[in-house]
Amino acid sequence: MIIVRIEYPSPLEEVYSLNDNIDVLVHLDDGSVYSFVVATPNNIFWCMDNENVDYFFGIPPVFVRDLKPDNIERALRALVNEDNGKWLEVYGSRQSS
Repeated sequence: MIIVRIEYPSPLEEVYSLNDNIDVLVHLDDGSVYSFVVATPNNIFWCMDNENVDYFFGIPPVFVRDLKPDNIERALRALVNEDNGKWLEVYGSRQSS
């Protein structure tokens, strides 16, 4: 599988690159589209503090050191290429095919 396009439904310029998360759509060459949550590790701690809990669960995010386009793209390309895309269904949600 090959990534044709990476789309950011929300402006990437509006996130705090060291402590935030963002939704990302990945368009593949077979026509399928997957959505991902890409986050920084610090953001998970912030979420727990914000909710005043000592745990976190939900759709597993793809972690990056900071939310810069090149880091996000490298992480998503690695995820798509690892073991013939076996992680797509774990970390992503299929939007269309």
